[in-house]
Amino acid sequence: MKKTNILFLSATAAAATAGFGQSGDSKPTYSSAIELPELVVSATRTPTPTTKTAASLATISRADIEANGFTTVADALENVAGLSIVRNGTVGQATSVFTRGTESNHTLLTVDGRRAPSLLAGGFDWANLPLDNIDRIEVVKSSASAVYGGDAIGGVINIITRTGRGLAQPEYETSFEAGSFNTFSETAAVRGADGKIDYALSLSQFNADYPRDNNNYRRSSVRSSLGYEINEQAYADLKASYFQADGGSPGSTAFAAFNSPAGPDNQLNHLKREVFNISPGIEWTPEGPYSTKLYYTFENQWQPSLDGSGAFNLTGTANRLNVASHLVDWQNEYDLSEDWKLTGGTLWQDQAVDRNQGTAGAINANLQTLGIYGQSQWDATAAFSLINALRYDVYSDYDNQFTWRQGATYTFAETGTAMFANIARSAAPPTAQDLYFPFSANPNLLPEESLSFEVGIDQQIISDKLSSSVTFFRHDYDEFIQSDASTAFVPQNIGDTTIDGIEIGVDLDPTANVNLDFAYTYLDTQNDRTGQRLIRRPRHQVTGRIAYNPTAKLTLAATVNYSIDREDGANVQIGDYLLLNAKASYEVTKNVTAWIRGENLLDDKFEYTAGFPALRLGVHGGIGVKF
Repeated sequence: MKKTNILFLSATAAAATAGFGQSGDSKPTYSSAIELPELVVSATRTPTPTTKTAASLATISRADIEANGFTTVADALENVAGLSIVRNGTVGQATSVFTRGTESNHTLLTVDGRRAPSLLAGGFDWANLPLDNIDRIEVVKSSASAVYGGDAIGGVINIITRTGRGLAQPEYETSFEAGSFNTFSETAAVRGADGKIDYALSLSQFNADYPRDNNNYRRSSVRSSLGYEINEQAYADLKASYFQADGGSPGSTAFAAFNSPAGPDNQLNHLKREVFNISPGIEWTPEGPYSTKLYYTFENQWQPSLDGSGAFNLTGTANRLNVASHLVDWQNEYDLSEDWKLTGGTLWQDQAVDRNQGTAGAINANLQTLGIYGQSQWDATAAFSLINALRYDVYSDYDNQFTWRQGATYTFAETGTAMFANIARSAAPPTAQDLYFPFSANPNLLPEESLSFEVGIDQQIISDKLSSSVTFFRHDYDEFIQSDASTAFVPQNIGDTTIDGIEIGVDLDPTANVNLDFAYTYLDTQNDRTGQRLIRRPRHQVTGRIAYNPTAKLTLAATVNYSIDREDGANVQIGDYLLLNAKASYEVTKNVTAWIRGENLLDDKFEYTAGFPALRLGVHGGIGVKF
C-alpha cells in the first residue's frame, strides 16, 4: 500500500488497528495507520486520493483483521478512535456504534458501495456482522448526507468484500478456533476466476455459551459473489448473503430475580434473526469522460422471538417482525477535465414493516424515499482541491430535506503538511419504530437536522517514521430525537443538541518491524434543553496498539481501549474500563498458520451498558489453512 500524507485524522482513526501484510515467504510488514490505499471510495462515492477527500477516514485492511484476531465488524470498529461501540452485554446482544458522539442510527452501513437497509429502530445489525470474506472496511467519520442521504450525519462504514476477479489461480482457505466460554468458530472460503467469470463463496459458523443464564449464542453466515465481464467496458455482478443468529436474552442484572430460573422462566426471553440479501449490479465504463453504475438490492429481515414479559403478561408471547426492503441506486460520473469530476445520481428506497406481537399491537407500515444528488470535485491546483455536494430527499412519511456539503483541502508537499476543512448540513428521518411502535410512537416527529464543522491537519515529522494529526469537529443538532425516561419513553424532538470534540493521533515506526499508534479523543455532548450529556459516550477515550514481528514467521499485536467518564441516564455514571486484547500468530508452514489470542487480558470487570456485564478474560486458539 502506498504511503500518503493524510490530511484528516486517519492516523488517529486507525490508531488501534494493527495489521501485517504478507506475500509468499517474505517478512510480514505492518500496515501503518497512514498506509492507506492511494484511492478510497466511501468519502465521495468515487475513487479519490485520500488527500483530496476533505474527510476523516480510517481503513481496516484484511491484514489488520487477521493480525489482531477480530471476529466481528464491531470488534474491528471498537479500536477506531472516535468510535464508541456499546453492547448490551456479550457478543450477539444489541450493539450500537456512536461515531464522534452522533446517534448510532446516524452512521450509515454500505456493503460494496450498496446501501444496507436499516432496522425497525433505524441503524444496522452491528451485533451479528462476521468478518469472513471481508477485504477491508472504510470508515468515514465526517457527515455525508449530501451524497448518501439520511442516516449519514455521523458518517459511513463501507464493507468491501473479497471476490475472485483478476485471480490467476483459485484460492482456498479454512480455519478453526476454540476457546473460553465454549466458543467454537469455523470458516471456509473459495475464490477464483474462469475466463470472463469470477466467483467467491464463504461460510462461517460461531457458537458460544456465555456466562449468566439464557446467554447462549449461535451464528451462521453465507456470503457469495458472482461476476461476469461482458466486455472491456461493462461488468455485471450478483452479490448474495444469508445469515442467521439465534441467542438468549439474559436481560439486565437489575432484574436478576425476574430473569433467574426461579423467576417466570427466563428461557422465554429469546431472539432469532435471519437476513437474506441479494443485489445485482452493472457498471459501464465506455471510452470517454462518462461512466455509470446501477445497483438493485432486495433484503428481507425476519425476527421471530419470544418475549418473557409476554407483552404485559408473563405467559410469553410470540413477537414476529418482517422487514422487506427494495433499493435502486443509480450513479453517474462525468469528467469535465482531468482535474474536474461531476458525480450525480438517484436512490429510491421502499421499506415494508410488518410486526405482530399478539395482544401488544402491531405495525404495518410502508416507507418510501427518493433522493437526487450532485457533486463536484475540482482540483484547482496540485495542492488545492474543492468538493461541493447537494442533495434533495423526498420522504413519504415526513418532511422532505435539502442537504449539502462544502469541503476544501490543501497540501504543503515541502513540509509534509496536509490540511482540510468541511461544513455540511445533514438530516436523519425518524425511524419506523419512532413513528409506529405500539404504545410509544410519535407520528408527528420531524427529521433531525445537523450543521457539522470539521478542521484537520496531518503532519509528517520524520518521513516514514513519525507523524501526528489533530482534528476538531462539531455537530449542532436541531430537532434532536430522544426517547428515555425524560420523555416517558415516547420519542420527542427535544430541540438543540451540541457535540464538540478533538482527536489527536501519533503514529511511530521506530524500526522496520515495530509500529506504535496512539490516539486521544475528547468528546463533549450536551442536550441544550436540559444541560445533560448524551448517554454512553465517553468524554475521554484513548486507543492504541503496538505491532511487532520479531521474525518472518512470528507476528505479535495488541490493542488497547481506555474509555473514561461515561453516563447511562441522567447523571448515572458507568465505570471506566481498560480493554486490552492481544494475539500471537505463527506461520507453521507456507500454508498453515496457528495462533492464540486473549480478550480483556486485564480481566477488567465492566459494563458497556449499565446492568449488562461485558465478558471477562477469555483465551482462544486456532489454526488456519490457505492454498
